[in-house]
Formats: sequence, C-alpha cells, structure tokens
Amino acid sequence: MACSLTCVSTLQADITLTPLKEGANQVELTPLDNGEWEVRTTGPDPYFHVRVEGEGLDLVKEPILSFEYFSLTGVGRMLVFVGSLLDIPHLVTVQGVGRREGWGQQAIDLRDASAKPALPVRTLRLTWGESPGLVARFRNLKARAATAQEAELAATKDARIKDDRALAERMRKYLSQEFPHQITAVSADPSQIKIEGRVADPNQPWLLAEVPMWEDVTNLKHPAAVHAILADAQGAFTVSVPRDTVKDRDLLLSGWVVVQRTAEGVEPVSALRYVEKQTPRADLSLMQPRSKKGLGGCEFDHEDMDKLGITSVTLNILLNHLLSPTPGEGKTPYTYAGRTWYVNEGVLAGYDRYMTIAARKQLMVSAIILLPQEREAAEGAWIKMAGHPHAEPIGLYVMPNFATQEGAQAYAAAMNLVTERYSRPDGKYGRVHHWIMHNEINSGFYWTNAGDKTDLTYLDLYQKSMRVAWLLAGQYDAHAKSLISLEHGWTLKLDPRAYAGRALLEYLVQFSRKEGDFPWGIAYHPYAEDLRNTRTWEDPGATFDFNAPFITFKNMEVLDAWARLPRVAYQGQPREIQLTEQGLNSPDYSEKTLADQAAGMAYAWKKIESLPTVTAFQYHLWADDRSEGGLRLGLRKFRDDAGDPLGIKPIWHLYQAIGTPEWDKASAFALPILGIKSWDEVPYKGKIMNEE
Repeated sequence: MACSLTCVSTLQADITLTPLKEGANQVELTPLDNGEWEVRTTGPDPYFHVRVEGEGLDLVKEPILSFEYFSLTGVGRMLVFVGSLLDIPHLVTVQGVGRREGWGQQAIDLRDASAKPALPVRTLRLTWGESPGLVARFRNLKARAATAQEAELAATKDARIKDDRALAERMRKYLSQEFPHQITAVSADPSQIKIEGRVADPNQPWLLAEVPMWEDVTNLKHPAAVHAILADAQGAFTVSVPRDTVKDRDLLLSGWVVVQRTAEGVEPVSALRYVEKQTPRADLSLMQPRSKKGLGGCEFDHEDMDKLGITSVTLNILLNHLLSPTPGEGKTPYTYAGRTWYVNEGVLAGYDRYMTIAARKQLMVSAIILLPQEREAAEGAWIKMAGHPHAEPIGLYVMPNFATQEGAQAYAAAMNLVTERYSRPDGKYGRVHHWIMHNEINSGFYWTNAGDKTDLTYLDLYQKSMRVAWLLAGQYDAHAKSLISLEHGWTLKLDPRAYAGRALLEYLVQFSRKEGDFPWGIAYHPYAEDLRNTRTWEDPGATFDFNAPFITFKNMEVLDAWARLPRVAYQGQPREIQLTEQGLNSPDYSEKTLADQAAGMAYAWKKIESLPTVTAFQYHLWADDRSEGGLRLGLRKFRDDAGDPLGIKPIWHLYQAIGTPEWDKASAFALPILGIKSWDEVPYKGKIMNEE
C-alpha cells in the first residue's frame, strides 16, 4: 500500500537505550528486577546519561523517546539533551511530568529540539525534575518510530484544540442561559418516549427536536427528527414518540429540545432534556450489603472472602472483545439499534463465572466499565468505533466515542448487552448492582483518555457515558445507578494534564440540573495523600474545608458534607458514596510499618463507619502486587515473597475483626499509634469550612 507523508512504517525496529550510572548528577539510579529502574533525586539538577545501542539513533526513522513510568511524587519538568552538545538548541523540554499512580506511557518527540544534531545520535542526557526528593520508576526505555496514531494526532492537534475551546465557550453560555421555554419531563416505557413541556407563546409554530448524543445541542442546525408541538392555552404540551419509529438508533438515549425554524435550519429555545423516568421490565429487589466491608483483587470464591466477612466487590468489565462486527467461531449474533453484532461467548463466560459466584455469596457487585486502548487494533474493530477518536497513546484506557453515530451506538450496544444480561429477573448470570463508569477520571489523561480537552468538554463526554449506563440499565433494574470514579485529588490536579475532582463533580451537577437528573453516585478512592505513607491521619493537604487539596481518609467528612448539599441531592436525598479502591502501604514488612498499616485501617474504618452516605468500602488489595511500583497495599504479602509467600499481615486480622465482637480487642493496639485514647476522637465534629 502506498504511504502518504503521515503514514508511518511499523517495520522499523526499536532502538534500545541503556541508562548509565556513570556521570549521573544528584540522582541515585538503581536497576531493579523485571527491567525496571528507580530514580531518586538528591539535588536541583538531577540528570543521567543514556547510551544509544547499536548503530545509533536516526531522528528521521526513530524520533520518539518512549518509556513507561510510575511516580507518586511526580517529576515536574523534564529536560532531554539530544546528542553530545549540551546547549539550548539541542534541548527538548517536557513540562509537567506529573504524579503517576499506575504504570503509564510517556512519549517525547526528539525532533522538537530546534537544532538538528549530527547523526547518528549516540547519547542522550535526561534531567529528571528540578528538586531533591523525587522518586520514580521507569522501564522499556527506547527510541522508536512515530505510530500512525501519533502522526495523525500531531497533524491535527492545533485544529482539535481550537474546536474544543470553542465548544467549551458555547457550553458555558448554554449552562448559564435562562431559556424562555422548557422541557419539564421526559419518561420512557418499552413502547414510547413521552416528552412534556411548556412554551411561552402557544400560538407560535414551535417544534420538538430529537438530539442524539452524538449531536451538539449548542450548535444544532439540522436535528435528527422534529415533531410538531400542539400546546394548550397555557402553553403546556405533550408529545409521545413511538420507539419503533426509527431502526438505526435507540430513542431512549436521545435528548429533546424545543426549537424554532431559522434560515439556517433550527435554533434551540429550551435546554436539552433526557429521559429521567422509565418503567423497567421487572421489579428487582434493592440490594443492601450486610455491611460496608468489601474487597478488591481477590478471587470471589477464595476462602478469605468468607473468613473476612466480605459483602461487596468490584469487577472490571473490559468491553473491547465482547462484540465484533463480523461473525466467527464462538460468536453469536446480537442485534441492537438495527445493527447485528457478534458476541464473543468465551469472553462473556469469564464474566459470568465471577457474577454467578458473587450471586451465590450474596455479594453486592459494582462493575467498573473500561475501554482499553488497543493501538494496533484493525480498522473496523469494535474499539476503533467505540473508542474516542482523539484519545492519545499515553492513555491506558479511553473515553467512549460520542463524536459519531457509529461510535456512540457501538458503545451503547456493548453496554446494553451487559446491563441486560446482568439484570435478568431470574438472575441466571448474576447481577450487577452499580455501574462505575471508567476509572479515576480526574487523571483521565491516563485512565480515561479523550485527548486534550477542557474540564467542561471532558465532563460532558463523561456524563453522556454515565447517562448511557443508567438509561440502559434502568430498562431492566429500577435500582441501577451509575457512579463517577475519582481519585483522591479534590481541588488539586495531580498532573498538568489532570482535572480537579471537585470541578468535575460541580459540572456534573450542572448538567444534571440542566438536562435532567438521574441517580448517579460517587465512586471515590481516598488513598493517603502520599500513597507510600501509611500514616494517613497526618495528611497535611486533607483539610476540613471544601477547598481542600485532597480528600483522604483523614477528611472523609468533607466528601460526605458535599454529597449532602441540597443542590447536589437527588430527589431530596444525598448522593451515595462508595469507596471502591483504596489501600494503605506498608513500605516493608517490619513490625513497625505493618503495625502502622493496620492502625491506618482501623482509623479509616472509624472515619467511614458513621457516615451514612458511604455505603460500601472495597479495600485495595487482597495481596501485595509487584506491578504497583513498590507499594505494598495488600492484606497479605507478595505471592512470591521469599520467606512468607502470601503471608497474612496484621491488617488482615484487623480487617477480619471489623463489625465483630473482636473489634475492641483487635484494634486496641492502634490507639497509641494514632495518639488517641478513644475511637470517639476519630470522627471530625467541627464545621466544614465554606459549607453552603
């Protein structure tokens, strides 16, 4: 196939880069197992050299310096000198290499240096931040060709950013605008969508427009469909639209807006509104866990689930390989919105196994919906349709695609498949009770990437994903709920590409009030401010006010207070909070650090025990995991620990005692560690500053 100028060969071999301890400055560079390296900075100018193996580096063929890194401190500004000359023309500056609480990609285009070094390049110098005390791990350091995805995104970057900023301005105006007309209610049953509203002047020829999620209501000219409005003398109207009037889309997922005709098409004169009430196919019971105690990372049928008294779990559901556009062995046809897909029964059977075990053990299940980025997926694959087209390679997971009809409906097809299957009246395959949409979206550049977006345009995409989950699941389960996933940064952005958690929540409230509310909740991860430091009760940034940089175990009362604000509430009730991923680190297996870890858990439990908004707590993890950058968060030791594989840590016994008559005895050791005389001292009883 002929290549255009932006087409990149995938046959070019990667160039191995070797870090050199010799000549390093103000940095401790340590090789670890599995090809990892650890960097610890000791001064303001920490750098080390990198040797280019083989015949050297040709920046025409291998212009991208790439590696994976993990850093709980962040790195800050990174400098790369390309070649042997250490001057500004041969410098590439990378701003804001932030905290990374999971392994993720970093790619640096070495062609950004203003001068072209002599080829081949045989050395690089990497300045790893600009202060002492920074700690990071990296692996897979190499130089490589740019991928086709990287080349395309680079070529369209300026235009995409310009369009996104313009959309953000239109959205801000839309969210603050008082419209003269209203959609007052939208409801659905299996046969029709019912839209009710009020117009200011019933004698004018107003129209009701359907706006699918892939359309932009702030720039609406030619809607998918329009319906005549016949208002009474007071301006009230009702329009019922049969759901089988269209075959190529699901009207349940569309919004509705009053419009007037213009020379260019139509113009909205009301806010958009989605379905807020629907009639489910069956009356499923409300699942209320027997306690708040849950667990992550453990096989559902493991004996520890019973020994620890676990009542709730999370389950990652990766949508990528559930559906295929083409038939094949082990695939069965599945039709949604007029298109036939093919279900990978083997993948589905794997989830069925977990779900049926959970049902047998009466565990509350919160499913985490993920779209892993597959950079090498073939054109036409489900993820190529359903994944956001602006997602950057740096992201491990991506946002769904609401830019096109094909993308939105590919995503909805997979979501309808799982919501229906795991909400059956007969419970044949088990039941999902809550739908956690994606992961830690305030660090969305890594966990839910949609490219370079403002916080408002990013959250608009995300709230559409939340609505899709709730609307589809609500057809089958009246108690279904979608949850927004956030890590512990509250007003602080943990990376220059990240978003502030509170800001995203505030936008979610605005969209809910503007476009129709739904019973969303919060899936929060209140890790310690520094994940390495178990003594979360000392977190300096976890203050008791709505402008706190972090929400950790120490100031959980802040999140509880925010969820109970009247303007945040759903139908007069506070938003539900589930703590769906958090753990406490034992830096080593010494008696002191293991005792601190268990004391931290006792402290955390007494914090959340009395908060009525917190309904579940899934501890992360069951056992220490080598892939977590040196953290030891588990209730048990590493599986391959040389002296005590999967050994039980003191925190295991503490966790087992929660909610039992053994609590007082099991937790007494923690009181002097925490510096308190009674557990009554743990809950914060003061006023949350800036509380409305």
